[in-house]
Amino acid sequence: MANFNTYQTRNLYVVKAVDSSLDTAGDIYMGTAETGEIFFKYVNGDGLATRTDLIRPESIVSLKKTAAADMDYKLKMHTLAVDTTAVTLSNLVGKTLNCIITFHGVGSYDANDTYAVTASVVGNSTNTANATAMHKALAEAIANVLPVRQYPLLKVFSNGTEVKKGDTATGAAGGVILVEAPQKYRRGLMDNKPYDFTVAFVLHDGNTGDIAWATDTITDSNVSGNTVISSTYEIADLEWFTLGERGDDKRGYFYPMNYEPTYLVDLTKKYDIVSVEFYWQGSAENVQKSPRMIQFACEVTGSGSGATSDAETIYGAIKDAMDGKAGSGSGA
Repeated sequence: MANFNTYQTRNLYVVKAVDSSLDTAGDIYMGTAETGEIFFKYVNGDGLATRTDLIRPESIVSLKKTAAADMDYKLKMHTLAVDTTAVTLSNLVGKTLNCIITFHGVGSYDANDTYAVTASVVGNSTNTANATAMHKALAEAIANVLPVRQYPLLKVFSNGTEVKKGDTATGAAGGVILVEAPQKYRRGLMDNKPYDFTVAFVLHDGNTGDIAWATDTITDSNVSGNTVISSTYEIADLEWFTLGERGDDKRGYFYPMNYEPTYLVDLTKKYDIVSVEFYWQGSAENVQKSPRMIQFACEVTGSGSGATSDAETIYGAIKDAMDGKAGSGSGA
């Protein structure tokens, strides 16, 4: 599952609209107390009117706005290509070329908890004819050795087409593409981050020892439909986490009498984030600065250059308050 820090308190508010009427779940509006603190009135997923902490504008130490796309997880792509500077293809007939793929963090979050598969290609007159033929054989060997799972450990592509167990691949001169694959997701319990994996190539040669017969080039994936995991999943986990920080009853502790909050993060949508780091400071023995964080996940409408959210409005209202320009009901 996703892991988050809390400072001393951390709260997330999922914003659907900046609306002073506050009559719909996800509505939010900023107010200013007579003593100068700002706060946000908010309607939660259960339709209950709530309010954020009071925040003294001079106590804000960081105000940041982050676009949804900037938080997406970029899937990694491994391009495997035969190294013709290390081996001569025509000399590989009858020899076994091994490609060892090691997955890390399988069954735990420890990178040393590994699972490995070995894809083997035996050189013959067909697959040693050229690099394209060898890449075709390698793609098929990797696809066939991977375990069949509902959520594959990785995806294999050759010449722009995904190769699965039993498929006949079309070779590509550029190599074989392996792309990280998202895993099963359960809100707050299982994140869908892919397994990290490493690739090694071994050719046993009695004269020169083991030879790395291919190369592995790692870049961000550019395979259509397999480039990112939306940041929305992590924001949904953050919503689950921060609600749970308010009380274990929101994490099933008192099951079957626990409180089941209505979550507002929609996994089909995108969210920009406004993050406010501030501190609470009292008097006498309470003069220490207690760090706190409030974040606003603002639902994005539209796409591409036309994508908009209320993040700019909320950010602007808080910035105005920090600059001493905000009044009660200042617009966020």
